[in-house]
Amino acid sequence: MQIRLKIAVTGARGLVGKELTTYLKKQGHYVIEINRTPEKDIDDGVSEQRTADATDYNAVKEAFRGADAVIHLAAVPDPVERGDCVVHNVNVQSGYNALHAAGALGIKRFVFASSINAHGLAYSQGKIQFSGFPLNETMSPCPSDPYALSKAIVELQCDSFARIYPNMRIVSLRCTELSLLKELPPREEEEDARWLWSWVNPTAASRAFLLAITAGSFVGHEVFYIVAPNTDRKEPTAQLIKKWWPSVPINGEMTGNAGFFDCSKARHMLGWVHVERE
Repeated sequence: MQIRLKIAVTGARGLVGKELTTYLKKQGHYVIEINRTPEKDIDDGVSEQRTADATDYNAVKEAFRGADAVIHLAAVPDPVERGDCVVHNVNVQSGYNALHAAGALGIKRFVFASSINAHGLAYSQGKIQFSGFPLNETMSPCPSDPYALSKAIVELQCDSFARIYPNMRIVSLRCTELSLLKELPPREEEEDARWLWSWVNPTAASRAFLLAITAGSFVGHEVFYIVAPNTDRKEPTAQLIKKWWPSVPINGEMTGNAGFFDCSKARHMLGWVHVERE
């Protein structure tokens, strides 16, 4: 097997990380799997284990050495069981550390695992605000919880580092919950509405992370929504909007069970389209 890229992945042991590292290795890449606590090395010839707490800059920088690209997944994944300050501070600090370390080492490709919740959705502590449906990357986030705020702040950090390192490609992928549609865990009606009935195939999401590194020749910071084009509900989207968000303007067609996120930018710039089964 020919090794094409050496890709460092923080938070490699997490739910997204396990899926992603497996996918990257299947595509022929060498993966530096970085976790907060030691992991046993698996002698598979296409990966190695390194240990670094994402809030420790020097440890992160050392863990990135030799990498061609970085995918930063490490974060407190939600604010449900952790205090607000912990969620916000850990995520913001780890994002800055990862960006700074990659830039200092001359790594030219960096992918940040942002979230649809950067807009301010599932965990919002205030009123959820929308300027229109479907959501796209030009719409300003409206975070009102520590998790959403941390994702939005790290996206601003990405803007900053793209100015510091103008030849660096930095991509923020706003993914939703990873699951096969038929295996999507049940959500309460209001909770599902806060997620805008969204989902994404895990393999399709992993493909987006790799395309964020390899597709095209653009530099600078770009944000992309990575979401399935249809909702997880059988009810027509128009019916869901009428019930939950009747005052939000509709921009374009949202027929059938069309999803609430416009992923056309990912299609145009990355060549990414969602595949339900792959």
